[in-house]
Amino acid sequence: MAPLTQSAAPPRPARPLLASALGWAQENVWATPWQALGNLALLLFAAWAFRGQLARAPLLASVIGALWLAGLLWLAANALGHRPDPLSQWLKERLFASPPSALLTLVIVLWLAAAARGLVSWAIVNASFAGKGEHTGATWGVIFANFKLFMVGQYPAGDLWRVWASLALAAALVAALVLVLGPLRGRLRPARRLLTALWLLSPVVIWLLLRGLSPGSPLPPVETRLWGGLLLTLILTVFAIVVSFPLGILLALGRRSQLPGVPAWLTALVVGGLAAYGLWTYTLPGWPHATTVLERVLLLWPLWLALAGVLFQRAYRGNVAAAASTVYIEFVRGVPLITVLFMAQIMLALFLPANFDIENAYRVMWGIALFSAAYLAENVRGGLQSIPKGQYEAADALGLSTLQQLRLVILPQALRVVIPPITGQFINLFKDTSLVTIVGLFDLLGIANVVIAQPDWLGLRREAYFFITVIYYLGCLAMAQTGYWLERRTGLGVR
Repeated sequence: MAPLTQSAAPPRPARPLLASALGWAQENVWATPWQALGNLALLLFAAWAFRGQLARAPLLASVIGALWLAGLLWLAANALGHRPDPLSQWLKERLFASPPSALLTLVIVLWLAAAARGLVSWAIVNASFAGKGEHTGATWGVIFANFKLFMVGQYPAGDLWRVWASLALAAALVAALVLVLGPLRGRLRPARRLLTALWLLSPVVIWLLLRGLSPGSPLPPVETRLWGGLLLTLILTVFAIVVSFPLGILLALGRRSQLPGVPAWLTALVVGGLAAYGLWTYTLPGWPHATTVLERVLLLWPLWLALAGVLFQRAYRGNVAAAASTVYIEFVRGVPLITVLFMAQIMLALFLPANFDIENAYRVMWGIALFSAAYLAENVRGGLQSIPKGQYEAADALGLSTLQQLRLVILPQALRVVIPPITGQFINLFKDTSLVTIVGLFDLLGIANVVIAQPDWLGLRREAYFFITVIYYLGCLAMAQTGYWLERRTGLGVR
């Protein structure tokens, strides 16, 4: 009997190259009439853009077009030959996922190259780095001639060593933090508490260096009206961050607090007494003189106290901390920052004694800090709500007190979750300091407006604004990278 053998299946004929290309085009280019029409319109648009850039910069446009075509051919060759490699995979995922994507890639790269070429031509090639002259580019002399004004405003030149000392102290603390949390993390563990104490004291030390002490001391005072430029911007930002962060945490904890509330009978007694006093003292004497409905409604304000007492008990069960925190957060978040600055600038004087005044810079600093605290409180509250109930139960099982639970269990997890929104809030805070120029402070933007108003530099708005734009961008980039570093350090994730 002949042995049974399994005959091998005949090899399948390879699909012709032309048939494969036509099949791909049928699926991705003209599967429907609308798809074909859209791809044709996009192709004509890309050809128009390429032709325009080719007429303005032939060499640059030719290089971009050649690289774009080479990428397409490489991707097509690997796809038809079924030989995928990392380069073709990257090209397909990022640049040439579909015919519209490939055409849009060409258009965007051409426009970015045109923008970069124009910027380099204006800022470097045709620029002047001295005074005004016959040139078509930027006049950077406006920046060099007013560099000190941009950096520190009218801060006395003889006291600039204080600024340098403050920068050196901040740089030393940052370097120590990187060493303790980085390469020497295991060796310098006992130094963490010392470094934390130095970080907590550094704002006070830097403030004393910049502001000074009494007139007869080695550090004579420097009036805050002389602060300006980037120095004032950084001071406002750092002060707002240092003050608003712990205040925001307290507001978030207060809004979520479960403290025993004021008894309803006590609330009724206090509110009823105040309402009766108001009715007897203000409403009854003023009622005969009220001539309009609005005046009579306003005279009934003591009754609003009774309504507020009812809402206080029904909504918060007498919890004063939760009610006060909620009212503060919702009130501050309901008004724009410029309103808070105007209130700090104008209305604060109405509540101060006649002979007591607060410098404008201090008012603005506290206004920005209190405004930012309300938004940070909501970010932190979101992190607190993300903590599972089991974490609280585990902390109770360990016998931890309320403060120990918050410090060791709850807050570390909650703050780690909200690092991205807190970073975004601090970045917005850094940029929102430009609003202080409206209330009479000369921060970075205010100094730029002063500089371009000088007779020698009239009409040079682009140079001044471009310079401060770069500074704002670098500051925001540094804060964003710090946030990403904290995310990686805490295991939250990476980009």
